[in-house]
Amino acid sequence: MMSCSICHRPHHPKKLPFLCAVDARNRLYETRVEYARALMENEDVERRVEAALAAGGNGSEGVGLGLPPGVGVGVGAGDGAGRGVGSRVDVVVEEEKRKSAELDRLRADEEAARDRTSQIIAQAEKLRAEMEAVRKEIAARKDAIARRRSDLDSVSKGTPVRWARQLKEAEQAILRQKFMWHRSADAMAATRVFLCESSARLYGLRQVKKGSSKRYEIGGVEIVDLHAMNTLSPEVISTSLAHVVHILVLACHYLGLRLPAEITPPHADYPRPTIFSLASSYRHGPVPFPGSLASQLPPSAAGGGGVSSAAGDLGDEQQRVPRPRPLFIDKPLPVLARDDPAAYSLFLEGVALLAYDIAWACCSQGVVFGDRDSHDDVCNMGQNLWRLLIGDQLHRRSVEPTSFPSAASLTPPGGGSPRNETASAAANPPKSILGRWSHATLHSFLGDAEGVAFVRGFKLLPPLKLADELKKRLSSEAPMLEWEKIECGELLEGEEFEDGVLLVRNGSGGSVAAAAASAGRGAGREDLGVGAGAGAGASAGGSSGSPAPTRGTSGWTRLKSR
Repeated sequence: MMSCSICHRPHHPKKLPFLCAVDARNRLYETRVEYARALMENEDVERRVEAALAAGGNGSEGVGLGLPPGVGVGVGAGDGAGRGVGSRVDVVVEEEKRKSAELDRLRADEEAARDRTSQIIAQAEKLRAEMEAVRKEIAARKDAIARRRSDLDSVSKGTPVRWARQLKEAEQAILRQKFMWHRSADAMAATRVFLCESSARLYGLRQVKKGSSKRYEIGGVEIVDLHAMNTLSPEVISTSLAHVVHILVLACHYLGLRLPAEITPPHADYPRPTIFSLASSYRHGPVPFPGSLASQLPPSAAGGGGVSSAAGDLGDEQQRVPRPRPLFIDKPLPVLARDDPAAYSLFLEGVALLAYDIAWACCSQGVVFGDRDSHDDVCNMGQNLWRLLIGDQLHRRSVEPTSFPSAASLTPPGGGSPRNETASAAANPPKSILGRWSHATLHSFLGDAEGVAFVRGFKLLPPLKLADELKKRLSSEAPMLEWEKIECGELLEGEEFEDGVLLVRNGSGGSVAAAAASAGRGAGREDLGVGAGAGAGASAGGSSGSPAPTRGTSGWTRLKSR
């Protein structure tokens, strides 16, 4: 197979089956052969015609026209011979015309072929230019690929070392960030401890030791013992609980804690503290103060709505509003239990929830207060609150003077990895100090998985069990009111008190003891509001004109408890 004269590439039937030059030459080959044959025939006819015309009348026309020798074409010959020669000349002329037309056709075909050849050549030049551009582009791409391959080879030679260096730098940056985070959390914990302890001391929270007994005061008032509330006045109980609520809410604000039982401190239109149950805490809107006019109205009326709603809708709305437990009383606890058992139960549940909140706060800060399953230890609010805010820090400072890391010890690690740091942290876990765990920061967050698992490990007695046990103890320790207590304002005419004994004048001017109220007890005298010898002078006189008392109407009278 011949090669192309334009691109000089050999023809291949499979790889390069269509080459521009070979294809053009193959299409023009037969036309060129026919054109050459037509030219040769045209030249032969022209030569013969010129020879015949040049011979003229000398008898050589026949030779020029292909006639036999000796035959002329002259005009002066006989008629028969002239007519024969003329017919032959006509045939030659017709043949010449036919060949001339064929020649013109061949020339036109030649011009068309020349035009097609020029177009093919132009297309070939265009293809040659495009091929040259493609060759240059391929060469440029090859150079770029070779250059990138060399760069990749040069870069890949130090890739493991560079990767190891970058990984080490990333680990060092992570360690530095963790170190700064831990140091910030420790500084924040120290600030929380200072704020809690300072506020507790300013509020007057202290421990008073007298022999082997300990009692706790806050704001100049002794923190009530929940098991001894039967003997305390309602003012003392309410004031003590108000102080405890105030300092507890303030400390939880500093520590960033959200207590399980929501406490509502006194504020505008809410004069006294209350507490919600665990189920209704942080799941309600504004709640009116218990006993106020707004609490007695339906929620729609209290919120300014119309009165056109149905009774069933009002009942549903009232059920959605939780009922806070009061942390105050207006009557002595035995009187409250006798007059209003529902309010008595709500108050005991409220103080049990308050004790549970204090114990839960101690557990969240790692403060040990005794047995968590013990009712006495959980309900000892004064001791637990003092340990939470003051006592635990005093103990830690006396035993471990460096409970908080110093600035010199807080140096960033020089090496290692997060894995090594995790392993060292697991081997030496951080101490649970006051202020570390909270709901306000992501560091040691009580709401994440670790914090939830930490809270689940408290295992405190439920508030309902605390309230039931407290109610049982208070009921068992309540005084048996076998004698009716009569105040001075309830005396009838002729009745007077003398040393706690009610004296009734008789007709003879004497006096008969009608009721007594344990005169030998000083506390009983204070509860009755009378002193020793009260009314002694008033019992001396009498009216001699009064009739004698009837048998069975005077003397000692035992009254049952109401």
